[in-house]
Amino acid sequence: MTGGALERRAFPGVPTKIATWAGVCPDAPAITQNSRQWTYRQLVDAAAVVAGKLSAAGVAGGQRVAVMGPRGFTLVAVWTAVLAIRAVLVPADPALPVARQRDILDRADHVVAVGDTAVPTGLQIPVVRIADIEFGTGMCELAAQHVPPSDESAYLFLTSGTTGRPKGIIGRHRSLAHFLHWQRTTFEVGPGDRVAHLASVEFDLSLREVFLPLTSGATLCLPAAGPMPPASLLPWVSSERITVMHAVPTVARAWLRAASPELRVPDLRLLLFSGEALKSAFIERWRDQLQYNGTIINLYGPTETTLIRCWYEVPEPATPGIQPLGRPIADSLAWIESADGQHSRTGESGEIVIRTPYGSGGYLDATADERARFTVAADHPEDTIFHTGDLGHLDQDGVLHFDGRADDQVKLYGVRVHLRAVEAVLEQQPGIDHAAVVVSPDPNGGPPHLTAHLVLEAGSSMIPTDLRTRLYERLPVAAVPARFVVTKTLPTTAASGKTDYRRLLSNASADC
Repeated sequence: MTGGALERRAFPGVPTKIATWAGVCPDAPAITQNSRQWTYRQLVDAAAVVAGKLSAAGVAGGQRVAVMGPRGFTLVAVWTAVLAIRAVLVPADPALPVARQRDILDRADHVVAVGDTAVPTGLQIPVVRIADIEFGTGMCELAAQHVPPSDESAYLFLTSGTTGRPKGIIGRHRSLAHFLHWQRTTFEVGPGDRVAHLASVEFDLSLREVFLPLTSGATLCLPAAGPMPPASLLPWVSSERITVMHAVPTVARAWLRAASPELRVPDLRLLLFSGEALKSAFIERWRDQLQYNGTIINLYGPTETTLIRCWYEVPEPATPGIQPLGRPIADSLAWIESADGQHSRTGESGEIVIRTPYGSGGYLDATADERARFTVAADHPEDTIFHTGDLGHLDQDGVLHFDGRADDQVKLYGVRVHLRAVEAVLEQQPGIDHAAVVVSPDPNGGPPHLTAHLVLEAGSSMIPTDLRTRLYERLPVAAVPARFVVTKTLPTTAASGKTDYRRLLSNASADC
């Protein structure tokens, strides 16, 4: 087991912290986009106006409110207002397919459409429209006085839905406040920091991007409206003097590939990765190409345990291969459990289990199997124990390492193969920028084999026989891919930007 003692403390809710900063530094910049800016006073004022409109439209505490709209000032004000009136925030990205939007809206009691956002027709729930905001005249009392109880729901996010109907995961005010407190104190985020908001609003990463700066007295920086092409992203980070940024590795790879060789991001002091296995080859490319000497953090935590539960500061040079998950954040424990429910010994792989008093509220309309993943600690009913479905092991120093998902480990020719570890070895080979490995059936009815989808560095080529020779020196024979497919990019999921392995299984690219 790794982690320190569990404390059970109360933290001010998100609206309360924002209102506090509005009292301390009302004229400090809270949100910027291009040349436009809102101060903390204006943000809290706008949230008060929106809260009044929502209440007048019949939105009440505890109701689920789907908020649809592009990244922007009004969207942030609506999110803050929904939390302030004790409703449950259900973010919905209008850029997603209509079927996905309906999956989200089916779970809501109201829909708030920001600006001229189109809402799917035929809904049986009320729609509230919030256009440009005319500021009120005073602080939002709801925000200033709101300190929610520990079990009060704050938000609802849906999983990606790649294995069926998406599951709704309920987050709590108290747990969100705890995580934001940990992040801003651990990394000393405060006035003067500029934090980028780049993630899809449907991905829970957006909660960290939006509310970390606004509960820290820092500035939330929004890119221009509409999707930003990869080639524009890092130049924007440089020109906006971004100091703190969150990213998914696959998305950040696209930024790096599209960046000019002379580009630098000198103000970026803190880069936080999450969502996928973080590999050393990419980290070293990032540091070399950008001449980056800031701090890089690997974060880990399922949405079910409230955003993030473990962290690891990547050394220089990076730990070879997949980066460790590190140690639990404050007030969290993690251990490895064997198939028979026992704690695994040091170095033994098993399921990662997390315990914290700051977990989520579980799944919405959970099945019996889904409920079984959550248990209550026998010695303290406030603590949630969650079986993640991820595999890992603890080293002799108590550092947690990631061994993949259960379905990422396969047995080929009697040998257990960790697919993400094979990718890490591939990405250390000359000329390979990104790799994704899947198990492919044999069209002739023979045993399945590994297919490696490869994105090559600019100007590079790949000779399969030479690559296999090098891989045989690093991997068991069963772990060396039988097929290599070169592609310009790897497919990603719409919400999170993670590598979409399901789409790779049907990839029809030609063999190399």
